[in-house]
Amino acid sequence: MLSGRGLGAIDAQTRQALEQILELFTEVGGLVVQTTAGDISVTRDFPSDYTVQVDRLLGEIFKNNSAVTGIKSLGAENAHTATPDDPHWSAHGKAYAGIEEAAARGELTPEAAIVAYRRLAKP
Repeated sequence: MLSGRGLGAIDAQTRQALEQILELFTEVGGLVVQTTAGDISVTRDFPSDYTVQVDRLLGEIFKNNSAVTGIKSLGAENAHTATPDDPHWSAHGKAYAGIEEAAARGELTPEAAIVAYRRLAKP
C-alpha cells in the first residue's frame, strides 16, 4: 500500500521493487520513500498473505491426514503447536485472521492493521 504526496513519482518498476523489499524483510513494517514530490509511506497490505497461506496449508494437512495431531515450529521462542482445532501458525492465529478479515472488509486501514499485528507480537 503506497500513500503520500509523492505518489506520482513512483513508477510500476519502483512499486514492484518496494513490494519485493517488504516481502524479503518480513520484520519491517513499512518504508518511507523520499521523492522530489514528497514522502511516500509504503506499508504492507497485510497480512502479506503468507500467514493466510500457512494457516490454509496447516488446515489442509489436518483435514487430509487425521494421523497428524500437531505441528510445532522449530526454533521459535514461544513455539505454538498448530492442531486440528487451532490450525494456525501462531498462538495469535485466530486474532491475526480476524485483523485480516477486518482489513479486507475495509474496517481497518493497512496502517491500523499493522498496529494491531504489532500489539499481538509484543510479549
